[in-house]
Amino acid sequence: MRYATGTLSISASRDIPLLLHVRNSRFITHQQLYELAHLAACEHLRASFNWRMKRLVNAGYLSTIQGNFGNGAIVYRIARPGLVQLENHGKFAALLNSGTQHLPHPSHAYHALELNSIQLALARNNVLASWQSDVETASLNTVSAQPLEKDYDAIVDVWNNNTMSRFALEYERTLKSARQYERIRRALEVEDKLNCILYLTAGPEISLHLANEFSGIPKRLAFATAAAFRNNLLDTMVLTHPADAESPFRNQLGGIF
Repeated sequence: MRYATGTLSISASRDIPLLLHVRNSRFITHQQLYELAHLAACEHLRASFNWRMKRLVNAGYLSTIQGNFGNGAIVYRIARPGLVQLENHGKFAALLNSGTQHLPHPSHAYHALELNSIQLALARNNVLASWQSDVETASLNTVSAQPLEKDYDAIVDVWNNNTMSRFALEYERTLKSARQYERIRRALEVEDKLNCILYLTAGPEISLHLANEFSGIPKRLAFATAAAFRNNLLDTMVLTHPADAESPFRNQLGGIF
């Protein structure tokens, strides 16, 4: 079949999953996207993937952002025409769609790239059952009659030995104000749809601060650094209360509600 000059045929099985990964991640490196596509069996050959990404960028469906993210990586962000294509294929998100006034700001890239690294660590080790990003979670909360109490960074299903378990994931790169943590505390105290919430942080001092901020909440809360979790996954030693000894994260997990 011949196509009109300047047009692009979008593949529902090859292009749409890539656009979806970029939208849901907000920001993602070339390597991270290739690995996620490869693990999901959407793309097998690096050369084919490279060609497809160049094609999507040249067509204006994706854009690259400027900045040095520590390793010279190309970082992608969804563009408005890419959101239109996703919606044409039934992939609408209330939080981030073709009518959204502002696309994700590059200042949030480091946060997004770390979450991608955590997702990949779980997927590489066959622990990950499903990953619902903050774009998906917040979009569902917008339209749900029974929303979660907070727009979590991710809702994660994992294989804990032979049991599937679910937890909410929050990644804290920097500390917030006391007023912000008070609002978060109120939301966590009344959350009744999740039985475990994991806070991963950029450093141990942030983990300790959060454990103090949220101590006394009748909820399974666990705190650890993102680096430790990427290395040890469910066996990561987590802090659950400032006065208690650390324990493996898998001990905090129950089944899916």
